Amino acid sequence: MKKLNIAIVCDPITDYVAGSFVSTLRFAELLRKRGHKIIFIAAKSPNGNKEDYYQDIRVYRFFSILLPKTENQLYMSLPTINKLKKIFKEEKIDIVHVIIPTPSAVISVMAAKKLGLKIVVHSHTQPENIFLHLPKINFIAHLNGAFYKYLEWIYKRADIIIYPTEFAKKFFTKINEKARTEIISNGVDTKKFTKVNPESLFKKYGLPKGKKNILCVGRLHPEKSIDTLIKAMPIILKKYSDAYLYIVGFGHLEDKLKKLATNLNLNDYITFFGKASDEDLILTYNACDIFVLPSLAELEGMVVLEAMSCGKPIVVANAEGSASTFFVDGNGFLFEPEKEEDLAEKILKLLQDENLRKKMGEASFKKSRQYDIKESISKLEQVYYSILETI
Repeated sequence: MKKLNIAIVCDPITDYVAGSFVSTLRFAELLRKRGHKIIFIAAKSPNGNKEDYYQDIRVYRFFSILLPKTENQLYMSLPTINKLKKIFKEEKIDIVHVIIPTPSAVISVMAAKKLGLKIVVHSHTQPENIFLHLPKINFIAHLNGAFYKYLEWIYKRADIIIYPTEFAKKFFTKINEKARTEIISNGVDTKKFTKVNPESLFKKYGLPKGKKNILCVGRLHPEKSIDTLIKAMPIILKKYSDAYLYIVGFGHLEDKLKKLATNLNLNDYITFFGKASDEDLILTYNACDIFVLPSLAELEGMVVLEAMSCGKPIVVANAEGSASTFFVDGNGFLFEPEKEEDLAEKILKLLQDENLRKKMGEASFKKSRQYDIKESISKLEQVYYSILETI
């Protein structure tokens, strides 16, 4: 079949770590390997001020503004419609694929409409990711409502909307009645995220051996509720003194969480890894005995899939705003959100029963095979071709 020219709109591409951006890079790389031409529409930032390339993919960068509470790393670009039209024409773009509903997404949709190009919109964002840390007052409810209307404006103009899960789809019932939708998991590279010897991680970071390691991976932001896991540690240690906590990720709550750990006398029982490379991330999954996701808002939960692909039992917050609860199926436990006592109880069940850990880890590994990213990319390709057939 014809190879396609695809413009992927996603700020900021390489400068900020979040599931949606990581998924974008992985999808783009796999599409390129299948022979499609990909370009990125992205933000200028101190780390990428010029038009450049990422893995042989052309990146067009535009004037941008820095968002607060993003560790001085998340910039939103503000291209002009005429500039985007020029780029889309020169690059002979077939499809404009919007990942995150930033201002550049709106402008890209407008430019694509003027050129008669097909538009794909990914649903990667929910208001809880933005407003969850704010006080629960009427004003915040209005912000949530306004944000949904903003998303609806973009979604209504798409030829197809892609959701990572059925859970993500449920938020837009009115739009979904009229729009064409597809469910495509972000997936996991089961060849990359697999069982390996983590010995080099212990050497690199001087980590204690002989411990039973609990791992959490995620941005250090309010909706991830990592403080709940830290608060659970003293309860766990009273009954299981060999427990040790790994936290991988960075964010504006880092100092606050480290202070919490210090106040709870946990400095000898916890390591904050900060931002980790894929290589170190794979090693931490393999070095852990239990993976925990205390997050209150997830439209899928790529880190859970990665931990499962490495054969780890999982403990996930049974949060109303989290799709990750659906990954728990004979391979771990759900716990009551923001309740450290219940979280500690579920973790202790696994720590104190080696056979149960092994059994649930094997169940995770088996279940993760259903989410291989190669299947996801094949589905995405089919979506592209199917909407072009309607021309």
